[in-house]
Amino acid sequence: MLKNVILIGTQLLTFIALAACSQEHSGKHEVLQKEVLQSNIEIFTAEDAGGNLTFTKNQYLKMANHIEAERYLYYRPACVKDTTMICVPRSYEHGGIFLDKYEKWTNGFFPGLIWKILSNKEYVKWSGNEERQLLSIATHYQRALDSDATLKTTHDLGFMLYDSYGEALNYEDLSDELRSKYVSILAKGRETLSRRFNEEKGVIKSWDFVPHMKVSVSRNGKDVVELHKIAQPWTYPVIIDNMMNLEYLLDSDSFHYKDIAITHAKTTLKNHYFYEDSDLEKRYPIAYHVFDYDKQKPGNWQGLGNVSAWARGQGWSLYGYVTIVDYMSDLSLSDTERATFETHLNNVLNSIGHLLEEDLVPFWDFWANRSNAFEYAENTSQKTSVYSGILELCANRIDSHILPYKGYRPQILDASILTSESLNELKNQKNWYGSDILQGDNLVPCGREPYPATHTKIPRDTSAAAIYASALYRYATITEDENRKQKYGLLADKIMAELTNNYRTDRNKNGRDKSFELGFVLNEATGDMGNAGEIDTPIIYGDFYFVEANIRKLEFERSRGVKLKIK
Repeated sequence: MLKNVILIGTQLLTFIALAACSQEHSGKHEVLQKEVLQSNIEIFTAEDAGGNLTFTKNQYLKMANHIEAERYLYYRPACVKDTTMICVPRSYEHGGIFLDKYEKWTNGFFPGLIWKILSNKEYVKWSGNEERQLLSIATHYQRALDSDATLKTTHDLGFMLYDSYGEALNYEDLSDELRSKYVSILAKGRETLSRRFNEEKGVIKSWDFVPHMKVSVSRNGKDVVELHKIAQPWTYPVIIDNMMNLEYLLDSDSFHYKDIAITHAKTTLKNHYFYEDSDLEKRYPIAYHVFDYDKQKPGNWQGLGNVSAWARGQGWSLYGYVTIVDYMSDLSLSDTERATFETHLNNVLNSIGHLLEEDLVPFWDFWANRSNAFEYAENTSQKTSVYSGILELCANRIDSHILPYKGYRPQILDASILTSESLNELKNQKNWYGSDILQGDNLVPCGREPYPATHTKIPRDTSAAAIYASALYRYATITEDENRKQKYGLLADKIMAELTNNYRTDRNKNGRDKSFELGFVLNEATGDMGNAGEIDTPIIYGDFYFVEANIRKLEFERSRGVKLKIK
């Protein structure tokens, strides 16, 4: 457990003095000062960060041992068909370690996390030949991504390549042969990614696929989930996740790649944000998940509804613009451009602080716990991209205890949301609840009866919290404003204390799963609620950003001249 420390040191006094002199510290910030003045608030220390890294090292060795022994595994079907394929750990699903096939956006995080541990080995407690074991594991799973550098059908190369091969380059003991190979793969991947940039639109295109509605249909006595065509699908979608590609492009010697990154960030800033009606001063920008650059319509493919605050999306937003500001000194930007980015980042930081006022680990969508959450979920305004997966998320497609949002109920949709072709295919068909899917002009994918009262838990997303903490530590390290350094370093500490104390798998309170025994680090991440995927469960990228946040905590302390004694 973390140590309860009475905050009477020079760091606290500096924070209070600076906060008192700042006009920014009103409202929530005053509350924060009062919390700090309480003598028993928990602080997240460098020692705690080192402990988390050692815990993660032990967990991932444990997970690798299970995989090697073929225990407790749950495979993507393609992995079963092709036993020569290197399938990569992704999440805890169906009581086992879910291993995914090639070309998935999450595949870089497993080897990337291990490279991070290896690259910061001085802060980790080791036994025997554990370092050599981890190196073998990292290089094995890294091979699974070798061909992804030429993958033209996805924008996720930053996650897949930079977060794995890029992390490997930080390991001092990497062989010259592997270093040369990895540098070459990264260069090829940047070239591939840059081809998705559209100069006229000023953005990197995210997806090539056309969205479909998943409809729960009973055919020939079997309950199946069918894909049906949406009448007005996006045609040039760009998602906020794309901000996570920009460091991959910025970390190069190419002015062309850097220009793509900056242009994409500028365009995203203009189109991807909205403000709640109550935010009259426009202090708290909220990031949409997706924007269609052909129809000029925003929305949320992931999230509670087309207009809502999807938690992980706010993390991608924060992280992306912290990255831009971190690289600004190396970029040819005008004073106006620099000021625009800095102002936007400050607003995004304000928004994150505002959103986290109630809980340091957010619900999967910040608004899912609102009393009127169902109104956001059922929004099909023509001002947005209209369709989101939450519209047809039937209760029997998710675990019986999961409540996606307050007011969760079967949705009655306008049948025109689907194409005539799809509607013809659904004529006279029953849903899983035994009623007609088409009822006049209505589409009724989940029946009309209320869902069971067992649905009570609105899931949180620890992966989003870990992303916030990592980005906040990075910002606190690079900013020259001592007031903001203290403020956001403290917020990151509070998030990490909460994650460490209450969400590490060895803190499992309910005994409902065996995620600790299988080697995962953080519980209660949420992947894709709308598609009923990876809900309230450990996910590898949550662990990845948790490790990164611990490392950035150590970097933050070093930047302040603190001598670190971890072991």
